Amino acid sequence: MVSDSSPPRRPVLTLDDLALPVTRRPERLHALTAAELAIGLSQGLDLAEGKPIGHAQRVCYIATSLADRMDISPDQRAGAYFGALLHDIGVTLAASDICRVAGVDEETIFGPMPLRAAEARGPFAFADQHDVADAVHQHCMLGAETVRTLDLADEAASAVLAHHERWDGEGFPHAAAGDATPLEARIVAAADLAEVIIAAEISSLAARRRFPQAVIEYAGTVIDPAVAKTLLALARSDNFWLGLYSEDLAETLNALRGPIDTRRSKKRVMRFAEVFADISDAKGGHTAGHSRRTADGAEKLATALALDPDHTEMIRIGALLHDLGLLGVPARVMSKPDILSITEMQVMRQHPSSSEMILQGLPGFEEVATWIARHHERPDGKGYPEMLAGDDIPLEARIIAVADVYSALVSERPHRGALGSKDAKQILLGAAGTQLDVELARLFCTLI
Repeated sequence: MVSDSSPPRRPVLTLDDLALPVTRRPERLHALTAAELAIGLSQGLDLAEGKPIGHAQRVCYIATSLADRMDISPDQRAGAYFGALLHDIGVTLAASDICRVAGVDEETIFGPMPLRAAEARGPFAFADQHDVADAVHQHCMLGAETVRTLDLADEAASAVLAHHERWDGEGFPHAAAGDATPLEARIVAAADLAEVIIAAEISSLAARRRFPQAVIEYAGTVIDPAVAKTLLALARSDNFWLGLYSEDLAETLNALRGPIDTRRSKKRVMRFAEVFADISDAKGGHTAGHSRRTADGAEKLATALALDPDHTEMIRIGALLHDLGLLGVPARVMSKPDILSITEMQVMRQHPSSSEMILQGLPGFEEVATWIARHHERPDGKGYPEMLAGDDIPLEARIIAVADVYSALVSERPHRGALGSKDAKQILLGAAGTQLDVELARLFCTLI
């Protein structure tokens, strides 16, 4: 008698078998413009360098306002617009290693006034001065490389690359002087400096009163004198200040994009999500590829549940961006091999809420933001940030949670090596019913 050696057929788990049936189909993945994506996700970059939320948006507002008053081509305007929103996209990629080794926060390195020479950002007793300078230089170059992967105008990458150059040639990364620096980069440099000057004042009235003298001090040395002259003229306008302090600056920036590429694309949404997932993973050093693996696992689980393809696509996006809020967690905390202090744990546990805040800035992503906010909740009510339990946790958040835990288990961590698939599945099954949804954990183990 010949035995049947084929593997047993997996039981099909349907939505009706789960504790929380889907009562309605979520909206389809929204196709967004590059401007909408850059405006929303720029808030994550603010977190990454320790700047107040909205810094990049305000830099964009100032840069675009300058561009509209100057003789500038449409491509240069697009470069100034996107370069301003994404000017510090290379911070995490460049600085996480030095911050982990030195045990300092990113704000310590990137917090000083923009356009100061990298070598002058010290003294740093905690690290070799050249390492610090290299990290600051690298964030411009890595940022430009990253922007090129987002299918934006070449001028956007140029603006990111050269936004720390100075008119007097004392900037970086290439010490370019005068008009050897592209105009779009000179505009972003002036806008970045202007935003920091304004943000340092205690009130909008004080900022408006003191701003002209501060700009004059930097004109002709740090920033292009012609751009500085335009900036001073701009600062005399009431409308400029009203727009800068607008309660809905994102909407203002969307209106200011003008003739910039208005194509809406799901493919572009996915590309931005993948790039920002990789940036988030870079914060930990040991987490490279974690978000993409989580997305693959969540997609497999959603497909096994026979969810609608559009629903599954949204879950994949959510899984890619589930750790976006980690951009606000210092790299030294992410890589700490010991038990976190209470303060460090509180910072770490803020990341789901930070992810939610960033995603809420993308039109049509309100549901995805909610799933991400709850992917660390637990069926037993011992999760965070809200200690939700059972049916109060969305199905999509529970799917992402299972995939997230498995991806973490099979990855290197500061306190242990990567586990094999067999050991990881045993831990998943052991967490079923407490940390993870029982049925989803069991089903996932049959898929891997």
